[in-house]
Amino acid sequence: MSSTDDDGPGTAVVIAGVVGVIILLASSFVPMMMDMQAPVQSNSMGLGDAVATKSTSTVNGEKATTSMRFQEGSFESLSRANIQEKLNRVPVFYLANTAKDGTSSPTMDQNIYISYEDATKVASSSGATVKVTTLDQVTYPLVLKRGRMRMAPPPPEIAQAETALMAEGGSDMTFKLVPSDSALKAAKETEMDLADGDVPLFASDRLAFASPKGPEVPLFFEKADCVTSYERLRSGGGPSSRLPAEPTIRTTTLADELYSMEKGTRPSVKQLQFYSAEYDLIHAAELFGQ
Repeated sequence: MSSTDDDGPGTAVVIAGVVGVIILLASSFVPMMMDMQAPVQSNSMGLGDAVATKSTSTVNGEKATTSMRFQEGSFESLSRANIQEKLNRVPVFYLANTAKDGTSSPTMDQNIYISYEDATKVASSSGATVKVTTLDQVTYPLVLKRGRMRMAPPPPEIAQAETALMAEGGSDMTFKLVPSDSALKAAKETEMDLADGDVPLFASDRLAFASPKGPEVPLFFEKADCVTSYERLRSGGGPSSRLPAEPTIRTTTLADELYSMEKGTRPSVKQLQFYSAEYDLIHAAELFGQ
């Protein structure tokens, strides 16, 4: 896989990446305790500071949610190709609507679901077909409307949607990511103020995963997965057993993390990694195999 800004994951990598993550989950990928105070660059910040944590404060009697950022360029940024590789791990689900007369190609609904269950609920009432792709295929081309870099050819419905966006009047189209109901509920419990289309992510202090490239700071699309991983870390014995019974959960959004990766506003963003729910990964692999 190329590391240049013009290259992206190929079709085989898309499918193998999703299936590979399922294998990692099935093999009980063991969490590790990270040193939150260990310096990660030329400053004294810890690895946990890679997460662009959201915080809620009261201003003039009204609650306001802000993201903790540093000046652009304060830290190493990632190329778009590197960001695409991270997004390539995440399956997303969309609805393909076929004309009743069968004379036209299926069209893509403008809502793109993080949760397979949510997508199937909507499809059952509309008669649409649930299809799968990966987050890199839709984030920049459709959601952010910033064009397509060289990557695997998109599914036909996504290619058609991109063509429609570039056509006259297409700028009025709005494709958005839809987080799961459970993720939205968990975010609201933290008093996180989400804009329409924001996708909440959850991280835990002291939690990291070992990888060949060093510790990974996991960003979960589901709070429950974050808590479960922390509990596995705490039950692993050794120094981890002395961790607090309840994890300290940090909340952020996909948009904030992409901004940090692009602009270098947080340290060690290359060590951040996105983690989908196992249920969604399994169903994504089934759909990819059809």
